[in-house]
Amino acid sequence: MADKIGDAFQAEQKRVADLLEGVFAGLPEALSQFVRSEMSEEQILAGVVLASAAPEEDSAEREERRVALAAALELLQVALNIHRLLLRPEQNDTIDNVLLGGTILAGDFCFSRAAVFAARTCHPGVVTVFAELLQTLSETNLRRVIARDGAGYENMAAEERAALFASGAAAGAMLADLAEDEMEKVTAYAAEVSLAGEAVSANSHEQAAGRTLDRLPLRQRECWGRLVERHGLHGNRG
Repeated sequence: MADKIGDAFQAEQKRVADLLEGVFAGLPEALSQFVRSEMSEEQILAGVVLASAAPEEDSAEREERRVALAAALELLQVALNIHRLLLRPEQNDTIDNVLLGGTILAGDFCFSRAAVFAARTCHPGVVTVFAELLQTLSETNLRRVIARDGAGYENMAAEERAALFASGAAAGAMLADLAEDEMEKVTAYAAEVSLAGEAVSANSHEQAAGRTLDRLPLRQRECWGRLVERHGLHGNRG
């Protein structure tokens, strides 16, 4: 059964990648290349959603919804990566206006497409989580804008990563119709994984995450196990 669950999980990750490729393929070539350059090759956020959203009883409709949500989180990460390009400390007031406009356009496109995919879940709770995530990320970005000389940028990046992981896991668990206590366990595990790569003991995180993993429902445990095994508890991008 574990192999069957794991194979289905990997197949869904491929579906997310194909869905995103379809989005990018519809863009003008230059814009498409730019957006792709900010896309994470690992697509860990998609894995976070899919691993958390694995249901006890599945259907084609359920799969469509969790694949859409996974794509939404990946596009949201791309949008953040693009907009952050404008906020790097080394940027100066002489940035080309055409480049500036193109960067903003690309980021806004990814934000809007992410919202469309989130809406495809047709789940009010998931849409609420997504909206609250956007608010959290916007507030973090505002603090980044007003920060001087990149002060606190690393902490802000960690906050964004934690918010993306936790919200992706919580929304995924909603799609799986997990009980409240199960949802809390899944979200807690995602929070443990999001801490990977921070300036603390990696071994302590591996041990804590391992203990938390054992408490997850079977399907979430198998999928999260595959995800962690594939990428490891390291600070991979997005």
